[in-house]
Amino acid sequence: MSYNISSDSLNNPLLKDLLKELNRFFGSIYVDFYVIGATARDMILSNLHDLVPDRMTADLDIAIAISDWKQFQSIEENLPEIEGFAKSKEQKQRFIYKDMYVVDIVPFGDVAEDDGNIYWPPDETIAMSVWGFPEMADATIHVEIDGEFTIKIASLPGLFLLKLVAWKDRHLSASKDAYDIALLLTNYLDINAERSVEEHYDLYETETFDQVIAGGQLIARDVKLLIRENKKTLEYLIEILNEEIKLAEESLLINQLIESDANLRYEQMLTCLQSIHAIFNKDQSLYPSAL
Repeated sequence: MSYNISSDSLNNPLLKDLLKELNRFFGSIYVDFYVIGATARDMILSNLHDLVPDRMTADLDIAIAISDWKQFQSIEENLPEIEGFAKSKEQKQRFIYKDMYVVDIVPFGDVAEDDGNIYWPPDETIAMSVWGFPEMADATIHVEIDGEFTIKIASLPGLFLLKLVAWKDRHLSASKDAYDIALLLTNYLDINAERSVEEHYDLYETETFDQVIAGGQLIARDVKLLIRENKKTLEYLIEILNEEIKLAEESLLINQLIESDANLRYEQMLTCLQSIHAIFNKDQSLYPSAL
């Protein structure tokens, strides 16, 4: 899926130049990069669907598939050689653009271990989960900016997948991932209104129809299609949801979802997670994909 947007619609005047420099740099070393995180959220919701999140970001998260850590070391050494870029001394994945724009580069691919984590060299004491990153990369949205260059952005199902994984990875220290999950749940059905009526009408055929729960069911179907070839990733998502559902009123995920949006309720969020869990647990092979 491809789109064209104007840089005038971007939420930060530095973002176009930053993306253009990254596009040139990674193109020169034949590495694909994927825009993920809050920037992907903002670009898709604001630029493609005219939905402006309450929170806008001034950071950029990107993911890159690399074959070994030597490749990342080369990026660490060469990216700061470009005017405007500097390497953070505090965080291994972090770079700074023009002294004000935080750029986090998350590697995945062959550097990931069997447990779904990457372990940052040299001491490998810092771990980061990259479950779902390969599947996200296989179903990106291509966005051309001002007709000058094209970037790859995680799709909304890909974002939901990564946000659920990120929430599990850092939920005790931050609630921003729950905010993004809630934002996707509350808007996903409207964003896909035509497709949901034409291809998923069963979502509406219930006496207790709920917009958010139906949105959760639809995004669960799309995520299930996204990860259908990776049983381990699916099992990991099921495990995350199963733990939170069992906790019920003590679930940190449910409570953070409610706190992020005053219109959401406990029973509604519990039912939503239960519905997503049920879809992940059964065969959805007949549902069409619309990533």
